[in-house]
Amino acid sequence: MKASSFVVKNTALLTIGLFSGRILGFFIFRRLTGLEGPAGTGIWATSADITSIFIVIANFGLGALITREIVKSRERTAGIFWAAVRIRLILGTAAYAVVLAYVHLTGFAPLVREAILVMALGIFIEAVSMACDSVLQAHEKFQHQTMSQIVSAVVYFVLAWLWLDQGYGVMGVLWANVASRAARLAIIVPLMLKSTGPWRRGAEPVSMGWLMRMAFPMFLATTFGIIAFKIDTVMIMEMLGESAAGIYGAGHRPMDLLMMLPYIFATALFPSLQRYRETGSQPLEDMARMASRASRSIHLVILPAAVFCALGAVPLMRLLADRPEFAPAADVFRIIVLGVVLNAANTIDNRVLMAMGREKVFLKLAIVVMATNISLNLVLIPLWTWYGAAVATLISQIVSRFLHIHYVRSTGLRIPVLRGHLGGTVALLIAWIASSSLLQRIAPDWGVGWTHLPEHHWPAFLATCLVTSVFYAGAILILRVISAEDLRVIRDLRRS
Repeated sequence: MKASSFVVKNTALLTIGLFSGRILGFFIFRRLTGLEGPAGTGIWATSADITSIFIVIANFGLGALITREIVKSRERTAGIFWAAVRIRLILGTAAYAVVLAYVHLTGFAPLVREAILVMALGIFIEAVSMACDSVLQAHEKFQHQTMSQIVSAVVYFVLAWLWLDQGYGVMGVLWANVASRAARLAIIVPLMLKSTGPWRRGAEPVSMGWLMRMAFPMFLATTFGIIAFKIDTVMIMEMLGESAAGIYGAGHRPMDLLMMLPYIFATALFPSLQRYRETGSQPLEDMARMASRASRSIHLVILPAAVFCALGAVPLMRLLADRPEFAPAADVFRIIVLGVVLNAANTIDNRVLMAMGREKVFLKLAIVVMATNISLNLVLIPLWTWYGAAVATLISQIVSRFLHIHYVRSTGLRIPVLRGHLGGTVALLIAWIASSSLLQRIAPDWGVGWTHLPEHHWPAFLATCLVTSVFYAGAILILRVISAEDLRVIRDLRRS
């Protein structure tokens, strides 16, 4: 019960931090699409996705491993941290050299080359910042990570808005991104040094070689994984040009936001899973029980979010990019968003496998998913343009889901999730049928349909979501999808 409360609290803290940046970033993105159109948005999206790929490469798969090893022995905090930072800065330098060579060999226009190289400066900053995140997570000091993210979000918003006003265009937004990362680093380092540790001088050093050998399977897995997830924008840029990349980037952008919630929840869950594995009286039973509750809980949240987004893709995309050139982005979003539900379940299984010490399977999984995505993109982008890339992404998520199920079962761990997932799905189906039937009858002018939310009336859109949510909550209680123990956790959390 105490561990569940810790997970919920830590999830809330991480959500506040990460979503503050995404929410403020939404206003900047909307302004960017309005001022720069699909071409400028395509330059931004390509720069961001290339940087994301190389940040993951430079991190060397050490994120959750740093947390795991420090949970095992907090006395080694300093040694593990400094070894990880050295590894990441060395790899970051190599990564930037590869980016530099890539932008000059591909024949990109000068503005595109400059944009990618500026954004890629974030590789060095994130090498240190994300190591600090892992240390804070191991010591369960999530509030400091949240503080640094809020500061970063504010800095990004203020600078990007100011520099867009001054006519710097997409380059102003990219420089604001780099500055916001630097601001986060300036906040998180002193907070980490003050609240974690020990940070004694002369503490036992940790071998970079030992850390790299342990992390190497995760390095390969995370590298192939991020390539599978981010390469589609780069491929569209190469094959169809800047405007096509901008349309796809706009359709993909909300997906990045929605996927943060499962990531946040799994990050908060992992220290408790690892403690059960190390010190629990019945470690496998405890882990299975916590993973089952976590999977059910995230499904109950992420499924309605994904369905609402699919049903409301048209007005949501107009809210994000209100220019007629971006109209196809709504269908891109509608296809891609369905994969969020699969990704949420995969994220929980991912942390279970890591707590079980089975990170080597991530390499096989990532290779299969990456090969699937790249192969499909090569075929489907020439046939269906940005829609083909969206379909490739969804199919890759389905393949990834089946592989995660297989590898979790291979550990001997049995995590009962079918009843919880099926119950939540049935509850949402009942809620939507009831809500849509009711609103089509009593408010026909709202334009509610079986396959879409109101498209031209925001009060009606929000009211429909609210009515459906009420029916959904009622259906969950009637079908007993949430257990009495879940309700006790929520009640205890409110009292704490």
